Amino acid sequence: MNNLTPETLPTGTVLGSWQVDGRAGYGTYGVVYRAHQSGETEAQPVALKLARYPNDPRFEREAGLLARIQHAGVPRLLGRGTWKGGPRGDTHPYVVMQWVEGLRLYDWAKEHAPSTPQTLRILAQVARALEATHAVKGLHRDVKGENVLVSPEGRAFLMDFGCGTWEGAAPLTQGLLAPGTKRYRSAQALRFHWNHRHATSPQYCATPADDVYALGVTAYHLCTGIYPPLATAPTLVGDDGRATQEALVPPSQVKPVAPELESLILRMLSDKPQDRGSAGELAAAMEASAAAEAGTETDESQSPSHSVEPTEAASPPATEARPGRSWPIGLLPLAAGLLLAVSGSLNLDGLWVPPSSMRDGGTGGVADAAVEESSASSAEQSAESSGLSLDMPKEPLPGQRRPPCPRLQISIRGGCWIEVLQASPPCGESAYDWKGACYSPVTAPLRPSTSDKR
Repeated sequence: MNNLTPETLPTGTVLGSWQVDGRAGYGTYGVVYRAHQSGETEAQPVALKLARYPNDPRFEREAGLLARIQHAGVPRLLGRGTWKGGPRGDTHPYVVMQWVEGLRLYDWAKEHAPSTPQTLRILAQVARALEATHAVKGLHRDVKGENVLVSPEGRAFLMDFGCGTWEGAAPLTQGLLAPGTKRYRSAQALRFHWNHRHATSPQYCATPADDVYALGVTAYHLCTGIYPPLATAPTLVGDDGRATQEALVPPSQVKPVAPELESLILRMLSDKPQDRGSAGELAAAMEASAAAEAGTETDESQSPSHSVEPTEAASPPATEARPGRSWPIGLLPLAAGLLLAVSGSLNLDGLWVPPSSMRDGGTGGVADAAVEESSASSAEQSAESSGLSLDMPKEPLPGQRRPPCPRLQISIRGGCWIEVLQASPPCGESAYDWKGACYSPVTAPLRPSTSDKR
């Protein structure tokens, strides 16, 4: 046992055959370190994602899915293992993946102003990555712009499979919907959630068509800068009692969009799953349209100055955090599975209290997208001058105390929390925002060592 925690591994720490170079980011469930093979200092860096909570099964499932997928647009799984540490000497799983450097999709688009052919090619690459995922009976379940990186060479990578699953994998959550992001939910998922809102079962069974719909939302936002309306039925109402259904405005009515590209976006956003087409079919159509568009216009964005050379505003290495402030969004070299910014914390005297020196690097951990109420993207939230605000998770965190909660603690969404009286929203990285106040989770009390294991 030692006093190190998953969030505070120093440079040089060795986990299995990997040596830590520095922390790249952290989230609700995982901490990501830039690392390299021990004894090979000149080797390519890797992304080592370490579980913040002992024996977290999310990591094994993510590794299992990545091991099944072999595609150039999906980070390669390089290894997995466990680390024993912390005051209790707990076992924390980790996965090691290919390090991917690049910009998040929406940030890349703002910086490069891609032409129609280039936009189609990027979307086609994401669709091909989805095709490979679906080919092994897998699902990503959190396709969105924040989970797509575009490398300096103009190659798109589909990232963060922490919400993913595959046929036959055991479910890890008990909610009606699997972890994901509400803005990207299909009509079928939202209607199912509404129809069963007062029940705890059955669970919605996602399909490849849900991933395709999310890609359509991604493409719509990429081309217009806004989200399409939530895919709810006209009879649905929101939590505040107001109707949520809005008419879908074709993207070309928001900003100029080529007819071929608009047709593909609207196809992916079709209400009927069978009308969307498969990821492979859409990729082929995008590739054909890109070739046709490139033949009728000058694709200036294909010059090396746009797609190959890094900009002068490139960020410092992931190991160089700037004290007292967050790193610039979109400029951080990001690694596999790092796309949802949420807070880190330490276990101390029954409360998780994060060290003041920790700063979110614009990255996130495994399945952080379970917090789905936020209507704005994580990139947009991080850019707000008011600071970081973390939404309350939809279910208890691993190792969190469950009700009945002792005096001075409050039960929220199945877990025990304590209000941070000296803080108010935005709560920053030290607490979670809940109905205008800041709360920290309370750890479950230790069981006697003689208790039976279940």
